[in-house]
Amino acid sequence: MKKLVIFLIFIAPLFALSAQQENQYMLKAGFIYGKIFKHTKHLQEIVQGPTMGFELDYEMLTYNETKDWHRYFNHPVIGIGGVYLNLGNNAILGDLLAVYPYLNFSLLKTKPVSLNLKAGAGASYLTKTFQDTKYTDPATGQIILAKSNAAIGSHLNVYFALGGNLDIKIYRGISLTGQLNWNHASNGSFFTPNSGLNMLNGMLGINYFPEYNRKNQTSVREIRDLAHKTNFEFILSGGAKQLDYRDNIMFPTGSLVIAVNRILTNQFRLGIGLDAFYNGAFASVNSAVNPADNVSKAKFTYLTEDKMLNRFRGGISLQPELMFGRMICGMHFGLYLFNPIRNLEPYADAVAGTLNKPLIYPYDIEKENGWLYTRASFKYLINKHLFINIGLKTHLHKAEFIEWGLGYRL
Repeated sequence: MKKLVIFLIFIAPLFALSAQQENQYMLKAGFIYGKIFKHTKHLQEIVQGPTMGFELDYEMLTYNETKDWHRYFNHPVIGIGGVYLNLGNNAILGDLLAVYPYLNFSLLKTKPVSLNLKAGAGASYLTKTFQDTKYTDPATGQIILAKSNAAIGSHLNVYFALGGNLDIKIYRGISLTGQLNWNHASNGSFFTPNSGLNMLNGMLGINYFPEYNRKNQTSVREIRDLAHKTNFEFILSGGAKQLDYRDNIMFPTGSLVIAVNRILTNQFRLGIGLDAFYNGAFASVNSAVNPADNVSKAKFTYLTEDKMLNRFRGGISLQPELMFGRMICGMHFGLYLFNPIRNLEPYADAVAGTLNKPLIYPYDIEKENGWLYTRASFKYLINKHLFINIGLKTHLHKAEFIEWGLGYRL
């Protein structure tokens, strides 16, 4: 009953939207079956069965809308989805519930068939999280560390969906729908552990379109092309993270971005940014001669003294971004130009001897951050100059921290 109540809370926005929309909407429901990737040693031990569940979607058509960006992207479908997934191991992984807005972009459209690209992000709730528990084996009397959800350290997490879907009309406003999506749930290392859940899920279901006979009634209006302007942006963000689940300590984080962007098309802009980062976790000394004196139990970076300089890094990034009216999303790729901890990781190599790495070097992402940093970026314009900024700073698939901030555009 508790899981049902939580799921109903998550999908309540779908019913609210349906009550407000008179037409030009679609309803979709389907069964989900998939798998969790065992991309870490911990997941190899706890992932057992497949993922199974269902999804309910509410989709709004933009054919009769007057917003220019709808036309720039060939009238995408705007949707909001509610997901329930059993993660294949009830005792350790439990269930996932998610609600997320998304966009469905048309790749191929004929009268009976449509092929689309789907991208969305929202929030998820996991019923099971990490519990570092111990118990005594009654047979031997030994203390044993119980297996736990070593992938996620928090109930509330983000949720990403990226994939494709195929709709085949079978009768008037009814069509069969099939989807194949990559899904991800994690908390951006706000709490640890946070290796995250990466899933490949397929869905088979039914799509119902009440006003199917009005779908192609597109309003006719001249499309205004965007001016190919150059903008300057200044973004200040902050946040917090845990370094290691055994420490139970939160460290402050922050970033400053100065970027120049050029609008190249009605949908796309390209930028170059200078990034400065602060990560308070690198103030933690984890290499005391006496292990009991260690501030942190994490063995990733070899810190022998508490230096303020170790908490700062800086670099230059390439920032391709898509523009959806007031909303701007992109994936940034950066190179560290200033990185005082470059030669202090990986831990084992740094302990063994002095390292002298160049700006770009081969590395194992499971043992160190490396020279490449990435950022999933989301911006929402409040007015002509001010915008909200949310970013997820990562090193490939490993999240470092979430950036919550404000930006100013010239």
